[in-house]
Amino acid sequence: MRLITLILPLCALTFSATAEEYVEWVGANSGVNWSSGNIQSEGAGIGPSSMPPSMARMMACRAAVVDAQRNLLESIQGVRVEGTTVVANMMVESDMIKTSVSGLLQGAQVVKRDPQSDGSCLVQMTAPLGGKFTTDVYQQVFENVPVSSIEPKFTPLTAIATFVDRSLEFLVPNSSAADTPPWQQGLDRLSARISALEDLLSTHPAVVEVKDTGPTGLVLDARGSNFIPSMSPKIIKLRAGVIYPNAQHQVTRRERGQLVSLFTRDLNTARRHPTVGERPIVLKALRTFGKTRTQIVLGTQSSDRLLGLVKDGFLEDSGVIIVL
Repeated sequence: MRLITLILPLCALTFSATAEEYVEWVGANSGVNWSSGNIQSEGAGIGPSSMPPSMARMMACRAAVVDAQRNLLESIQGVRVEGTTVVANMMVESDMIKTSVSGLLQGAQVVKRDPQSDGSCLVQMTAPLGGKFTTDVYQQVFENVPVSSIEPKFTPLTAIATFVDRSLEFLVPNSSAADTPPWQQGLDRLSARISALEDLLSTHPAVVEVKDTGPTGLVLDARGSNFIPSMSPKIIKLRAGVIYPNAQHQVTRRERGQLVSLFTRDLNTARRHPTVGERPIVLKALRTFGKTRTQIVLGTQSSDRLLGLVKDGFLEDSGVIIVL
């Protein structure tokens, strides 16, 4: 039995989005919510009139899901990745991206199913950009970043752990006794290491007295700069190089499947967003760089401030929101 699909007017079905969210519609009924990091689509369908009403409604909703999946693919393919590159371009060159897009479609969720009195059905679907899809895309975009060249940051805690490990060589020497199994030796060393760490952490001033009052995230005010969102925006210094994301940021975002930045229309919303924590630093963009409008230029004072923070490990574990 042939299934008949019908695309209904867009006004009949719309995603609810707040005024602060930035939604970029890629097609007539599909787009990217850059504030939530989701792609979304709408679909509609109608079942054959020869069927009983209950069966016709079920077939109509099934047709609507197929239509929404098709529109979701259109939305994914139009996602801006870097500069003028979109996902559709990457799919042509990379089988991995094709597979990732297919997986994203299969994992998409129906967030609203609305049978209509006239026998039609309206469906909304959504899928997150973050996760494996973002990891695979960033693996292509950041492919020249050498993971092994990034050294771990030296902190008081790493110094303590190193000291304890070296001390344990004398406190718990390796035993070669025949009556002590290897697994027991490992447990003994682990127990001693934990006890030593607990003793040091309870009294060490680097842990007890230092209070972290630094910024917990970055809000970049790009209003008026003609900036447009992408999966890989860049923050650069005037007449200099890229400040964010640097090599460490790229590796972190890629491994976590985390978007380089989220986007919103409202500065106050950005400041309160959990992505940037309780004490975000707010910097004003000077302008965009290049024809792609996906790179933000900071003034000298803001650049120096951000560079100093990045040098101390800022943004490795914290988020970024850009206000459009």
